[in-house]
Amino acid sequence: MSKQCRNVLVMGVCGVGKSTIARQLAESCDGRFVEGDGFHSPENVRAMSSGVPLTDAQRWDWLGAICSEVERLNAGDPRPAFIACSALKKPYRALLSQRVGPIAVIHLDGEPTLIRHRLAARSDHFMPPSLLESQLSDLQAPDEEEGFPLLRLDVADSVGVVVQAASGFCRRHVANVGSNGQGPDSAGNEKQRI
Repeated sequence: MSKQCRNVLVMGVCGVGKSTIARQLAESCDGRFVEGDGFHSPENVRAMSSGVPLTDAQRWDWLGAICSEVERLNAGDPRPAFIACSALKKPYRALLSQRVGPIAVIHLDGEPTLIRHRLAARSDHFMPPSLLESQLSDLQAPDEEEGFPLLRLDVADSVGVVVQAASGFCRRHVANVGSNGQGPDSAGNEKQRI
């Protein structure tokens, strides 16, 4: 497939390492990193911090804010944005594509037991482990029928392995992907886990 996508969505349920992977991809592919969690309203953050899953209405506003930021970045810079965003449902991904142009999708996935363990181990995020079940229930895993270049990666692999595979995928499917001269493993993180 020729290079055609404008931006990259790194998606999955909470705890799979979306931010880690999207940030490292942006660095290794000379793109811009967009942290989806940074666009939640205070009301959304309060709800999730209390263990209350978001409604579709709350997610639509959040997705709209992410789209506006990506549109702003794209307007002044040809480099792709690497968007860390759960994008659990097919209509959410359709909105992103409609607003910001064709997207390549990297779906970070893994065994729920592993993800629960990682959520329990982190202390710097507003999303409690109790919300994983609702996210798994809401997840409509992307498939080829959605029309996006799609790569599914297992988060049981190391960050280095995941970023290396994702970088190759992006270089095949995303326009204006460059390199800042640092390979995905240059930080010595082959054994680091997401």
